[in-house]
Amino acid sequence: MTSGTADSYDGRVDHIPLARAAALAYERLFPEQSAKDSKTLDMIALALSSVMTLYQRDMESDALRRLDEAEIAAGRFTRGATTVEFPNKPPLRYLVVSREDLPAAIEKLTSDSLAATLAAVQQRRSCSNPSRIS
Repeated sequence: MTSGTADSYDGRVDHIPLARAAALAYERLFPEQSAKDSKTLDMIALALSSVMTLYQRDMESDALRRLDEAEIAAGRFTRGATTVEFPNKPPLRYLVVSREDLPAAIEKLTSDSLAATLAAVQQRRSCSNPSRIS
């Protein structure tokens, strides 16, 4: 991978589309469900953006531009994790993530999901049986 500036990278093979990354994460998070809802993929893209760097590919030069957190936070993922839309500016398309970083990001989402589920179960248990709260 050849680098230009600190926020510009080349390397089509090293990165995969965000929509594909979200689909892979979906398969890992929900192995029993085969249909992938586009809104769920949008939410997974948002979750992935919290644990890994997102880039936008320039289709003419093939260069990658790193997206900063503020830019992502100002928009919303749409169209099955293919686009970030904004109220007052053009949408971002051609979103990609590092193929190398994806397994660790999915693992982080999986462990966070498990932790959140366990906390919710514990909360329900304590609410349903208040005498057992210690």
